[in-house]
Amino acid sequence: MTAPEDTTFAVPRFLALTNLSYLMEAVSAADEHLSSRLIDKDPKTDTHSFIGNLNAARQNLLRAAFIASYAIVEQNLDEILLLTKEKKNLKVAPSDLKDRGISRSIKYAQLVLDSPISTEVGDWKDLAFLQDLRNHLVHYGEGFGSSREHEHRFKRYSVSRYVTLRPEICFTINQLQEIFELYVRCVDDFLDHLK
Repeated sequence: MTAPEDTTFAVPRFLALTNLSYLMEAVSAADEHLSSRLIDKDPKTDTHSFIGNLNAARQNLLRAAFIASYAIVEQNLDEILLLTKEKKNLKVAPSDLKDRGISRSIKYAQLVLDSPISTEVGDWKDLAFLQDLRNHLVHYGEGFGSSREHEHRFKRYSVSRYVTLRPEICFTINQLQEIFELYVRCVDDFLDHLK
C-alpha cells in the first residue's frame, strides 16, 4: 500500500515558483469547499456560530497561504542568485550578506551583480508592502495592538488592494491571486535585471 506522501513530489528548488500554482489551486479548492458548507449547512445548526467558525477557518487558511507564498518567492530569488553565483564563479555568496529573505536577494543583486533594481517603485514597492504585511502576520498575528506603530500599519493596510481589514487582516481568493501575480512579475523583473 502506498502512503499519500509517497505519491507526492517536490519540484527542483529553482522551479519553486511553480509551487505558487499548486498552492493557489489547493487554497481555491478548500475555499470553495468551505463556501459550499455555508449553503449546505444543517438547518438545526446555530447559524451565527457556524458561519463565524467557517469564516475563521477560511481566513486562517488564506493567511497561511499568504505567508507560505511569500516564502516560496524568497526561496526562488535565493536560488536564482545561487545559480548566478555559480555561473559567474563569484566568491561572495548571498549568505555572506547580513540581510535575510527578499531584502538580501535584492541587496546581493544590487551590490554584487551590479543590477539596478529599485524597490521604491512599481511592483517592488508593492512587494515591500507585502513583506511588511507578512512580518506583521508572523510576529503579531492578524490583529493590531494599541501602539502607534500598529495604528500606522492599520491605516496603510486599510487602503491596500491586497488585503481587507475586518478589523483583523483578511484576504479573499482574488486578492491572493493578485498577490501571486505580483510575485511572478517581480521574479520576472529580477531575472531581467540579472541578464
